[in-house]
Parts: sequence; structure tokens; C-alpha cells
Amino acid sequence: QQKNIEKMLKRFGMESAKGSPYPLDPGYMKQHSSPLLPNNDQYRQIIGSLLYLSVNSRPDVAACTSILGRKVSCPSALDLCEAKRVLRYLKQIIDNKLKLGDGSVEGLVVFVDADWGGDKTDGKSMSGAIFKYNGAAVSWLSRKQNCVSLSSTEAEYIALSEAIKEFSWIIELINDFHEDVPQPTIVYEDNQGCIKLANSERMGRNTKHINTRYNFVKEFDENGSIKLEYCPTEIMIADIFTKPLHGQKMRRFWEMLGLVRTFAIEEECWDYGNTDE
Repeated sequence: QQKNIEKMLKRFGMESAKGSPYPLDPGYMKQHSSPLLPNNDQYRQIIGSLLYLSVNSRPDVAACTSILGRKVSCPSALDLCEAKRVLRYLKQIIDNKLKLGDGSVEGLVVFVDADWGGDKTDGKSMSGAIFKYNGAAVSWLSRKQNCVSLSSTEAEYIALSEAIKEFSWIIELINDFHEDVPQPTIVYEDNQGCIKLANSERMGRNTKHINTRYNFVKEFDENGSIKLEYCPTEIMIADIFTKPLHGQKMRRFWEMLGLVRTFAIEEECWDYGNTDE
């Protein structure tokens, strides 16, 4: 998608702009509003272009595109500034491409996370998940939850239910290609309360209002389709889909996603081509 990014930079006059180490200011969600733009044409065009990238080949900009996409109807000067920051970030790492698999892990692995109450306007949380098949990032989601969570455990559980829906579709897709998926599929969570809730035999008074979601996740857990395991927050890849992160964290997570520089891929292909075999 390198040429596509180059066209975007040229279209919006950002060819000579300084690169950015992160796509969205980590403090953006807490900043006060600024004057509204006289029209939203340019803003909508930028978000539309970013949406195509974030869905197809650049999971590292999925969260910021989802967050900025909430403002397309009445964007402010601050929103436009942050949208252009995403373009500057893409310019900074324009050579990075999504590598399809490294053979490190066989089968399907899922990482799920949530940011509790990240949207200060309505208190709703953000769900994030990444699905890796044979070491390759093949699907991801980053979306705002449609209800207010009363605890971090509840926010994580709602994110888990969203991920399980996507997981069900991916399994059907893999089966269509006549590929075997080892069972159960490991689903990594960084919230111990969420894991205990999914494994519990009953609902308490603090969680009875999410009974439908509970039964949905419970069904997959009981029939052996999934197995929930704890993952430390420091290496939870899905964190990149839940909120803006600073440069160091962004770099660590997009490397874990498989976003590598072009020359690294070319060197690896050259090594394979010069083996005795």
C-alpha cells in the first residue's frame, strides 16, 4: 500500500510534512473542544482514505481511524490536526508492510482487550481484538462499544463477546479452505476478572445484566472451541486497537503485529533464494 499512501500524502498536501512517531496524540481524548471547521469535506476525505488502509493492510491505524471517524459530521480544527498527524505517521513508516506469517505459531490465536470508559463524552469503552493465523495477522477489530460498562471487567467481557463473533466467522472461513484448526483456540485476555467471569458457574448481582453475552461466550468455552488464557498487559497486542499510544509502545506493538520494513522482507526473500536447497 506504499503507493496508495504516497497518493494520499500528495492529495492532502502532506508530501513535505515532518513525520510523526505515533498516529494520534495519547492525550487527544482528554483535550477540550476547539472551533468547528467551516465545512467537513477535507476531513471526511482523509478519514475515508484512512478507513480503506486500516481495514485492508494497516492495523496500526485502526484505532485512531475509529476514534477520529466519530467526528466526521462536525469536526473541529483539533480533529483535522490529528487526522493529518495520522498521515504524518504513515509518512514516517511508509516502508512498513504487513508480513503474512512467520511460522512461529500454528493455527489460530486471538488477543482481546478493552479500554474502560475511554470516550469521556459518553463514558463508553473501546473494544479491540487481533486474530493471528499461523503467525499472520489476518483480521482485527477496533470499535466503540454500544453500551456503558460499569467496570473494567464488564468492558473486557463485552469486548470478548465481540471477538467471539468474529472468531466464529473466521473458523467457518478457514473450514471453507479445508484447513484444520487445532482445538481449542487460545484466546488471550489481560483481565483476570473477565477470565474468572467466563469460567464461573453463575452470574452475580453485578453482572446479571449481561446475561445474554455471558451465555454466548460460555457456550464456546464449554464446547471446547476456545480456551481463555491470561496475557500480561505489557505484551497484549490488542491494546493498540483500544486507545492512542505513544511512540515506544506503538513501535513494540506494530512489530508484534508483523509490520516490518520493506528491506527486511527483501533481505529474507534473498536469503531463501540463495540457499543450497
